[in-house]
Amino acid sequence: MSLTMKRIIMLLLGCCGACMVWPCLLTIQYFQPVFPGYLSFSLTQGIMLGLVFGAIFGSFEGIVVSSRTKAIKGLLFGAVAGVLSGAIGVFAGQAFLFGVADSLQRTEQSLTGIPLILANSMGWVIIGLCISLIEGFRSRSLRKLLVGLAGGIVGGSLGGMLLQLSVIRYPGNQTALLVGLVVFGFFLSFFYSFFENRFSYGSIKLLNGPLRGKEYHLLKSRIRIGTRDTCDIVLPGYRNVTPLHASIQIKKGRVVLRPAGKSCPVTVNDSPTQEVPLRREDVFAIGSAKFMYGIFS
Repeated sequence: MSLTMKRIIMLLLGCCGACMVWPCLLTIQYFQPVFPGYLSFSLTQGIMLGLVFGAIFGSFEGIVVSSRTKAIKGLLFGAVAGVLSGAIGVFAGQAFLFGVADSLQRTEQSLTGIPLILANSMGWVIIGLCISLIEGFRSRSLRKLLVGLAGGIVGGSLGGMLLQLSVIRYPGNQTALLVGLVVFGFFLSFFYSFFENRFSYGSIKLLNGPLRGKEYHLLKSRIRIGTRDTCDIVLPGYRNVTPLHASIQIKKGRVVLRPAGKSCPVTVNDSPTQEVPLRREDVFAIGSAKFMYGIFS
């Protein structure tokens, strides 16, 4: 899977998440009279949106590395984190809305027009931000947290405001809600993948075997490579690859390849090595898998 294809799939998953959460939100809205108050109603909607989008964002990394186990674990982690994200977003959004309304009331101004849209959309923005941070927390990667922070702020802000605009502009319109959710999912996915590319130390590309053409961003300070499902790059179907065969580490801004042990041979440009900084277009082999390091788009 090339990085371009990865971005396309991420965009499609974002839109797919919108289509999945849409009927759930409509069901919640249908039963709105049952809820004791507006806060509990909003909280249920926020939790549902966070649950669906969190599960999708959490499973994405496992899909990329072709690991079913990693995808399922990521889905479960993302779902739980998404529920928390939804709750945090709703409470923070309500607090922001009441704060703005109180401030305007003191100056004898009304909360209408663009200020109303901005105030109401803050909950969606915070939910989007929290969802974008899920992968960074799951992988314990500072750089992925920065990607999520940047992508969540920009994508969540644009998507959240447009979602709220569609809801306010066409109240009760089911199609408008769907369009707003799709836009929200699209912007969140687009800007996450955009900043993922910008914050990357480069990429490595598989040149042979069953995963030929797959590309991986280098975003963590230590990237583990092997056949084990817990590795960051999983190599099923390749010969002479151990469960944890090698790692790529970022040291003083350099990308360094290092074998996991003496029984884990690694070659760079056909020369055996123990630890070596990689340069662009270097080809290295881990078992029968061959990679090229570079900047791919």
